[in-house]
Amino acid sequence: MISSKPVVDLNVDPLDEVRRRRRALLRIGIPLGGVALMIATILLIAFYSYRANRDGALALSNDLLATLEQRIEMEVSGYLASAARAVRILRHALPDGVLGDQLPLVETLSASLLREVPQIANLSFADENGNYVLVRRGELRGIDVEVIENSPGPRRVTWVHQDASGNEIGREDDSTDTYDPRTRPWYVGALGTDELSWTGLYIFFTQRVPGITVSARHRTADGRLYLFGVDIPLDALSRFLGSVEIGRSGRAVIIDGSGQLIAAPSGDQILHQTNGELATLRVDQLGDEVLTHAYDRFRIEGAGHRVVDVAGQRYITAVTPITGAGHNWSTMIVVPEDDFVGFVASNNRRALWMSLAIVGLAALLASLLVRQGLRADRAARLLLERQSAVTRQSNAFATLASDASLFDPAQTLPSRALTKTLAEVTRARRSSIWGLADGGRILSCKDSFDRETGGHVEGLELHHDELPALFTHLLAGEEIEVADAARDRRTAELHQVLNAFGTKALLSVPVRRSDQVIGAVWLEDTPDTAGSRDFVRAVANMVALRMADPSSSPPAHEHKAIVQPPAAHESVPRSLVADLRPGSIDPSALRAEIYRDTAVMVLRFTDAAAMAVRLSRTPRCISDEIACGLQKIAADNGIPYLKLTGHEIVAAAGFEATGSAAATLIADMALAVRDHCIALFEESARTHEFQIGIDCSLALGGAVGSEPRIFNLWGDAVRIAGTMAASALPGTVQATEAAYERLRQDFLFRPRGSFYLPHVGAARTFVLAARL
Repeated sequence: MISSKPVVDLNVDPLDEVRRRRRALLRIGIPLGGVALMIATILLIAFYSYRANRDGALALSNDLLATLEQRIEMEVSGYLASAARAVRILRHALPDGVLGDQLPLVETLSASLLREVPQIANLSFADENGNYVLVRRGELRGIDVEVIENSPGPRRVTWVHQDASGNEIGREDDSTDTYDPRTRPWYVGALGTDELSWTGLYIFFTQRVPGITVSARHRTADGRLYLFGVDIPLDALSRFLGSVEIGRSGRAVIIDGSGQLIAAPSGDQILHQTNGELATLRVDQLGDEVLTHAYDRFRIEGAGHRVVDVAGQRYITAVTPITGAGHNWSTMIVVPEDDFVGFVASNNRRALWMSLAIVGLAALLASLLVRQGLRADRAARLLLERQSAVTRQSNAFATLASDASLFDPAQTLPSRALTKTLAEVTRARRSSIWGLADGGRILSCKDSFDRETGGHVEGLELHHDELPALFTHLLAGEEIEVADAARDRRTAELHQVLNAFGTKALLSVPVRRSDQVIGAVWLEDTPDTAGSRDFVRAVANMVALRMADPSSSPPAHEHKAIVQPPAAHESVPRSLVADLRPGSIDPSALRAEIYRDTAVMVLRFTDAAAMAVRLSRTPRCISDEIACGLQKIAADNGIPYLKLTGHEIVAAAGFEATGSAAATLIADMALAVRDHCIALFEESARTHEFQIGIDCSLALGGAVGSEPRIFNLWGDAVRIAGTMAASALPGTVQATEAAYERLRQDFLFRPRGSFYLPHVGAARTFVLAARL
């Protein structure tokens, strides 16, 4: 049976359906909305907390950086102030003529300053004639004194070494020393001012280390000029910067106004070789991308605190002038922002993870609430449906009780009102009553009602040999309930029959008399079998009162007819391809033509995998063997039309003006094809995965398409033959009543039952068994 789903279910109240959906939405929406609101609140609190803590941490970091800058400024100022005081002391403490007879006093005073002021490396004394005295630390806490006598007389350089007590422990001359103080920056800078003079960063001539010198001039009463200088190495400042902890990975450097490095955490960073000479680096020559970025921002925007983004990571930078150093020096600090605010994000993530436990608990409670609410609604709905079912069943019992013929044992067939009432009460798509005959080997349909079409059919027979699994469980008295007949081993064979009607679910309740199964009541595609099972059992008991005992039923006989010789095959043009045009059709007339007496056979394969199986005796697969066999059978039987379309093969005859032999040709071919397919499938050890249907009625055909033109056949004969194939039992040939009427004199048939055919109505079908 071919049916379609209703567009509108008249049994359902649209307003009630809307209310039910709205109620379910509230049941689900309110708990889920509460959980969503909780999640949103937690996220909002987490975001606010993160922003507030981050801003607080950044404010504290600014205070920390300001404190570090003050500490560095104090360290630098204190480091340089001692040297400046030493110069002032030397300028005012030493009498005139310090480079002559007062040399012992210079040595004593210098030794005291070197011991008391550790940042002083050298003390220098020079006059305008190039005479020079250098005092520096020596071994064993002594001092080394270099005396350069440049005039009057020849140049002489002498090194004098003293121990910690001031006793001379060595003396030597150095004729290779070419040092001239008058060319040095500290000397030149002090000549032009009476104030202290600070040099820029340079490499000390003697120690070969970077440093600066503070110097001053002094002119005596007789007009002679003397200059005093104190050398300060800056490696101590670099060591100091290396000891300062700024977050986990922050760093600080000291630069001058031109970007020259004064001090860095690693003193070796500020030196490099240029033409064989040591020189100091600029900050943008270090190769440190963060320091370079911070210095560029400083040159554009000036000193201050700011945040820069380098390679996707944020850094806090601070550049502050060192006001107490007497130079245009600045402190530059860079530190990753995560060093100060990373703990905020980490703590926030931990808090969110801990909040997940609360969210999870809330979600669990919400799901339980939703589940309980839906269960309550479902229970209420089931109760209403059960009450409605009880009401329908009560009304049905009252209706059935008013039918006097229902309980009359003389009636051999069940009342049609019984199957109709059964279908309407249970809302099944189809309801049917079946009786066993021939000792339980045949299951015959007494009456079947289709609720969608409102039609009744009867006479369909199912045989034990065709459905052994179904008969085994049915005769055992089992109630069979399956949602999909194709997936249950008890009804897998029956699926082919149900599928032809467009149904797949089945409820089978046995009909018993004296503990013997005599039939069954079937419901197909029932929406709720639990609420209707008791009613079906009651109907089964009613049916048992009037159903015959299968052991006493006469065996079903098959329709036979007078044997007559088969009609001679007419000589008709044939083609084994679909683009054949029958000879009776004018080749120049390409319009569609009507063939009123066409016989059509449809061979249908139900298992695509079975068609690909290769046979042991030949490299061909089953589909190839069947196609070759069909070509030969079509040639032998004079079939003019043979077409393969997917998993179906269509054969047709009767294109001539008189097609009386067409049905015989198709029937002979169908039997030959059946036997050929059975042999091939048995050879491959597979079940009969094919069905055959035949019909004799009107068809249309004509050439279609551009060159080469293709002959196509369509119409009722093709469609009904396809329906017969789809509803046939596996391995059998099912014929319509029209085909039976034409072939019953020459072929052996057995009745199959009644089918509902679109545009035709209820029609009998037969199984083609053999030729007489």
